Amino acid sequence: MTTENPRGAAPLSSDHRERLASIDMVKGWAILGVTLIHSWVLADSRWMTFLFYHAVPVFLVLFGLNSESWFRRQPPAGRMRLWYRRGLKRILVPAWATAAVWWVMVAILQPPEPMVRITLGLPFWHFIGYLNQIGTSWFVTLIVQFVVVFPLFHWLARRFGPHVFFAICFVVTLWTLIFVHPLRQWLGIPGWLVFPPRFFVHVAFGMLLVGRVSRIGVRGLIVSCACLALGYVIQERIWLGSFWRVADRFLELPLTVVLLWVMSRLEWIGWLERGLSWLGQHSFGLYLGQMLTHNAFLYRYGGTCDLFHCYEGVFEKFNLWVYTGILIVGSIAWVLIGNKILEWNETLRARGYRLPNLAV
Repeated sequence: MTTENPRGAAPLSSDHRERLASIDMVKGWAILGVTLIHSWVLADSRWMTFLFYHAVPVFLVLFGLNSESWFRRQPPAGRMRLWYRRGLKRILVPAWATAAVWWVMVAILQPPEPMVRITLGLPFWHFIGYLNQIGTSWFVTLIVQFVVVFPLFHWLARRFGPHVFFAICFVVTLWTLIFVHPLRQWLGIPGWLVFPPRFFVHVAFGMLLVGRVSRIGVRGLIVSCACLALGYVIQERIWLGSFWRVADRFLELPLTVVLLWVMSRLEWIGWLERGLSWLGQHSFGLYLGQMLTHNAFLYRYGGTCDLFHCYEGVFEKFNLWVYTGILIVGSIAWVLIGNKILEWNETLRARGYRLPNLAV
């Protein structure tokens, strides 16, 4: 959730700063992957199947890595209170702002009922971070839940050891994959998307990576590439029911390792590092901005997506590479608007206005 140095913690070493640069670059890659998913520009090509479809789970591995690193560096006194206050400012406040814009958008564009069903309880769900009815918002709800439970994850990892905790999370996630069909029937597709146990192993794996990112060597790269190759062979050639789903979900762990190694070798390309790092540092805001842009175009031009395909409406009326560019520009524009609002808020607070402190 955070990459900067917490108050009261030890100063960041140069090695730690290099590690954070690699993580930010991977997050930048991941938000570009999310854009390609939502624009459907590569459809179900092998690039999507083997690489970009895994962008969100890679985000969750990095969430576990950054969050555990934050907990270890932060002095214990007041740590829980600071964690939840930061979560409120970094996750819920932007989500509330996004929901407010969405309500205005719905009032103006008036999407048909199959797309949006306004209910009396909807404002409450939005208030607690469940952005129901807002398309592609499931990741926001998932992150809110992981922010709430992560202190427990940290305690369990300290109590039983990170490897034992990882093994427990592995079993839990494996269970959700084996019983995916009854779980989907029980939870429904929206409930299944925001069901945290299916990603427990990703967060736990990220916690294991703390202190190891800058030490990923050739041996770790070879092992990770071998795991990726095995997972891809299972996806492409074997297809043994639930076994395929297991390979598909767990290959995101070695994929993150490979991406971290690659990004650490690309840091010398200044423009690439600066670009991906900026995207990574603003990835959550970009996700929210892209969500608003994507929803607006779907409400205006139509279009439908399920778990596996996107079709009709915007996906037929636009060249999809052009639409990808629209999503990128729209997400960046919303981030710049949000940053400007934060600047105004701080300026007015400095002038004596009683406004909330939104600085993290």
